[in-house]
Amino acid sequence: MVVITMDQGDTKHLQETLKRQLWSEAGLWMQDRAQTLWDSGMPDEAAALYSEFARGPAMEQASGT
Repeated sequence: MVVITMDQGDTKHLQETLKRQLWSEAGLWMQDRAQTLWDSGMPDEAAALYSEFARGPAMEQASGT
């Protein structure tokens, strides 16, 4: 068994990089889904999805996590 250790700064950097990548991919899905909702005559649902997505990282950063 091989154990790889990383210092805390490297671990945090890796976590932040992964979080940005996942958020970027989720953003593409959200835009596509919001457009589908809009095109299907559900502008309120599209706006709600967009609003919830837009709040996500800002609220997390504000809480310090």
